[in-house]
Amino acid sequence: LFLGGRKGCNMAITMTLPLYRSSVMLASRSSRIVNTRFLSSSSSHPFVLSHPKDVDTIIGGSGTKRGRIVCVTSGKGGVGKTTSAASFATGLASRGHKTCVVDFDIGLRNLDIHLGMERRVIFDFVNVLMEECSLSQALIKDKREKHLSMLAASQTRDKESLTVEGVEKVLADLSKTFDYVVLDSPAGIESGARHAMYFADDAIIVTNPELSSCRDADKMVGFVSSRSRRAEIGDDVDPVSQTLLITRYDAQRVSQVFVFRVFYFYLSHDNSNTFFSQSKSPL
Repeated sequence: LFLGGRKGCNMAITMTLPLYRSSVMLASRSSRIVNTRFLSSSSSHPFVLSHPKDVDTIIGGSGTKRGRIVCVTSGKGGVGKTTSAASFATGLASRGHKTCVVDFDIGLRNLDIHLGMERRVIFDFVNVLMEECSLSQALIKDKREKHLSMLAASQTRDKESLTVEGVEKVLADLSKTFDYVVLDSPAGIESGARHAMYFADDAIIVTNPELSSCRDADKMVGFVSSRSRRAEIGDDVDPVSQTLLITRYDAQRVSQVFVFRVFYFYLSHDNSNTFFSQSKSPL
């Protein structure tokens, strides 16, 4: 598997695990089954965020009409989503791609700490949704990577502040400016995670090599495949490209639980991850 869309930015993260084969097959069969209660408010109005075909089709070999939206999500909490989102966004920016990373964990933000921006947050995501400030006022530019910006989550509001229309408008504005919009999703399948996942072009599902984490990630594979906007549109567009990222990987420990192989990339389970998190410098 690879996460791509722009030349020179293919991130290979591949694994084989029987658990995921069944989930992907099930998801493909139910790709048109959507959460109508969640989507009803979005299906009746025209696209604000451009049609997914605009980002899937290369225009003249020079790029796409808008930036790709990448959701970093998981089923279980505490698996390293925010660390991964901060590091992934920083990596894209360091390669010259204009990147914005957005914290969707309304009420429990942490992305600003990982990026060392906690003292610079004045306006946040919900302020933009409520039109209490402009998007440019809420965006914070990283001082180390000139191509990286962050949109912080609110620390005082709850996730019910999110609406499909509001999120779509913000993502539409961001995708006009940035090559990649990386969404740091909260855990689970509640409102914040659903809104982060719904408009994704690509999804990175973060998991640990533990039974509970793998089972929840397996659930998320089917959830993304069946309840995104791409699933709602159907066969007219490509499905969300899903990539599994295994963090805290220890070969000896894993061999006692599952037999699977990881090719190309993993985040090891050592003290370096904790160090980078505490030093507010993405890995």
